[in-house]
Order: sequence, then structure tokens, then C-alpha cells
Amino acid sequence: MNEPHTSDASTTDALIGISLGREIRAARTARKLSMRALATAAEISQPFLSQIESGNTMPSVVTLFRLAKVLGISPSALLPAMPEPEPITLTRRAEGKRVPIAEGDDAASSRVISSGTAHIATVQEYRIDHGPYVGDWFESDGELTVYVVDGSVTVTIDGRGDWGLGPGDALSHPGAYRNRWSLPGPSGATILLVYAVAP
Repeated sequence: MNEPHTSDASTTDALIGISLGREIRAARTARKLSMRALATAAEISQPFLSQIESGNTMPSVVTLFRLAKVLGISPSALLPAMPEPEPITLTRRAEGKRVPIAEGDDAASSRVISSGTAHIATVQEYRIDHGPYVGDWFESDGELTVYVVDGSVTVTIDGRGDWGLGPGDALSHPGAYRNRWSLPGPSGATILLVYAVAP
């Protein structure tokens, strides 16, 4: 079976960044928020927000969700919509866009395996080792499912408890529940995060 050709990754990333920046700026101006007000509420600097809105840099997953929450919209509403998306998508092991989890220099990153308007769910692969910063509280719309491929991880849901997960374990919960991950032992972990919203 022939595989579809993939477009140049750097060009695609640049276009996504520009489109994302425009959507954030449009949503901010529609709500009559100054750049400083949005940056402060999303806990980022105004110069960094300016870089995002101009398309010169991509926000981390955490920052994208914070911006969306302040703007009162779904994070997916900020992402560019592709016309007539391909219903079948193949992502090889070495492919998939890398997205930092947080803004720190030592932040871990995730690999986006599946995302876009053709799919109800976004699937991201995380490789977490001791050292990378993954301790931020996280919340979103939709539903999250955390699936552990290898290693072990503790998922803490604010005010509700801690769950220790090992290989093959999965935990699903509403994205609106504040949550964060930690490593209980010296070894790292590989995690699949499935983020789904109702169509």
C-alpha cells in the first residue's frame, strides 16, 4: 500500500505557529483583553505572549491550556483547522511534533501522535525521566486518559487522591479536575495521554 507523502515539517510547524498566534490574538481582542492582562492571568510574561501571537514561538501544552482557560474557549478552538482532513493518519516512531510540557529549559516534552479535526481525540506520548520538570498542575476541558506503557507514575487529582499506575494501567477523569504527574521511583516512565472532547 502506498503511503501519503509528508510535507516539510519546518514549514508546517511555522504555519501552525502563525495560525495559532492569530487565533490567540483574535480571541484576546474579541474579549477586549490587553496583552498584559492575558499574560498575567495565564502566568506568562508579556514578551513571551507577544512572541506567541506573532507566530515566532510555540506555547507549551500547559501554556496553551492556560491561555484557552483565560479566554473562555477550548484549546482545540485555538488550533488551526485543516480543510478536508485525511481520515487515515500514519505516524511513524520517529515522527510526530515535539511539544514542551512547560516553559523551563529542563522541561520534558511530549510527542503528538494523532491530532486534528479528523480526530475526536488527541494522543500524545510522554517520556518522563527524573530531572525534566513535569510538576505543574494541569486542567482542561474534555476527558483525559493516562495509559502507562512502561515504568510507573503517580497521578494526583487535586482534592480527590493519588493513583499509582504501572505498565498497562489506565486512569480516566474529567479534564476539569486539576491533576499532575510524578515519578514514584528512580526510573522513568513512558505514558500515552489521550485527550478527548465531545464532537
